[in-house]
Amino acid sequence: MISRGGKQIELAGETTILSGSEVKVDTARKSVNLALREMDKGSWVIFELPGFATTAAGAQQSSLAGLRNASATSYYKNGDTLWVKLVVAEASSPMVANVGALGPRTSLDVSR
Repeated sequence: MISRGGKQIELAGETTILSGSEVKVDTARKSVNLALREMDKGSWVIFELPGFATTAAGAQQSSLAGLRNASATSYYKNGDTLWVKLVVAEASSPMVANVGALGPRTSLDVSR
């Protein structure tokens, strides 16, 4: 389940989220793979993950404001909530461009 602007959407797979969005993710899963694709280099989404504790990568930020200002994939932990800013950092690879010009992509695993 993700929510944004008071609307909740139940997901069973992928969805479209605009760059620059902040979304809340509610799930019972022990781990989740967050992924962005078909986005321009530098595009980002912030995920609020209640009940999650760790990420597989990213720079730790000391505040939510610091996270929002970060220009690279980062995270901020406060109480039992983890916020992750996932930033597309790489240019499109030739293989991706040949498959259908999906554009740059990035992903990150988060867990409880």
